[in-house]
Amino acid sequence: MIIRASKIKRLYIEPSPSICIPCKGSKYLCGRSYCPLLLKFNKNLSDQNKHLLVIEGTSPPSIFVGRYNYPKVRIGPLLPNKFGSTELYDIPEFWLTLRIEDILNFRYELIRSYNSIKVDEAKDPRNWIINLQDMLLSSKGVDIHVKLKKNPTKLNLIDDVIPPMGPSAPFENFDILSFHSSDRSLEKVYYDYDLNASEAIIKLYNNGMYVSRISKVLSAGMLGLKKYRKFVPTRWSITAVDDTISKHLIAKLKFYPTIDKIRVFKKNIHLNNFIIIMFPEKWSYEWIEAWYPNTTWNIQGKDVSIESDYESYVGRKDYAKLGGCYYSVRLAVSEYLLNEKRQAKVLAIREILPGFVTSIGVWFVRESVRNILKENYKEFENSLEALNYVFENLNISKDELILKSKILKDELQQNKINMYY
Repeated sequence: MIIRASKIKRLYIEPSPSICIPCKGSKYLCGRSYCPLLLKFNKNLSDQNKHLLVIEGTSPPSIFVGRYNYPKVRIGPLLPNKFGSTELYDIPEFWLTLRIEDILNFRYELIRSYNSIKVDEAKDPRNWIINLQDMLLSSKGVDIHVKLKKNPTKLNLIDDVIPPMGPSAPFENFDILSFHSSDRSLEKVYYDYDLNASEAIIKLYNNGMYVSRISKVLSAGMLGLKKYRKFVPTRWSITAVDDTISKHLIAKLKFYPTIDKIRVFKKNIHLNNFIIIMFPEKWSYEWIEAWYPNTTWNIQGKDVSIESDYESYVGRKDYAKLGGCYYSVRLAVSEYLLNEKRQAKVLAIREILPGFVTSIGVWFVRESVRNILKENYKEFENSLEALNYVFENLNISKDELILKSKILKDELQQNKINMYY
């Protein structure tokens, strides 16, 4: 029987802000098995590494763990086809002062070589996995020789959570050419088989380890009770670390008094307008994203699309619909408040302005907010004055923002009630 194309039911929908912003290329809410926007962005990327069968270079050190076909995942080292000082290639904490183009250029040099393995094999790792884990213990970049089974793919990896990286190919084998001294604090938790993963994450964080590095060792199955260790897909480990640390910090800051006055921070970074408002009340938190037309997840839209996520004093049990950015910003603001020995009700707003058309990972919002909170803030006695200042410094309309924000509705309603006293 011949079925005419016109009779076939279409099981997918076209990209739109209402679908793309909550999805961000990761949930395939449009019904496809790929993201058409990320595929479009990838078309013009460099394919300079596509004819390599042998890679020799210095890994930052870093690995990548995929999520497709979970619980069987792809895992392997990330490295450029060159030797030298590459540590900067995988420390997002140092990238905020760089141009986006420069970050993309060195990240696309990182080739993803991989082999497939079941996630629970982390509790009894094979020799090549032990080599990967030893590599991550290193305090410096590690020289590696990798023999690939085939030429790398043409496509680089672009994702809303993970920093971008270069093409991929399965490896036949790899050899570590140089070892450096191990990070002692990391070595201790790696060999502590009675320490659960959450405690290990907090211990490394308290020892001053970058959150980006903690997520790598969690991903490599190097943390937790021996019998429960697993490989964790990279995008999951990034959010898990942000979530775990921020919950720990929030639990501590709740013992402190509230701030005395309203604080408003603002800054524009790389076509992103950030405003952080802290009210002198007990902890709660809201994250708002406003995507303008001609931005990554609203590329063909005609109107600004606004999405928000909120948690009360008791926290949340479900996963935030805005995904990794929600947890990255929550980490940044909870760090700030704990350092101040105060708690507050926090509203964080991000306007993504026309022309921002790439996805570079949640590190960008985490480090942006960390940076903003190091700068001076404006202080206000009452919320009406503060909110008038906020609305003056945003491009989105006041009414649209209030419609999406629980905290703004509460503040404005509270002011109306106070008028009768």
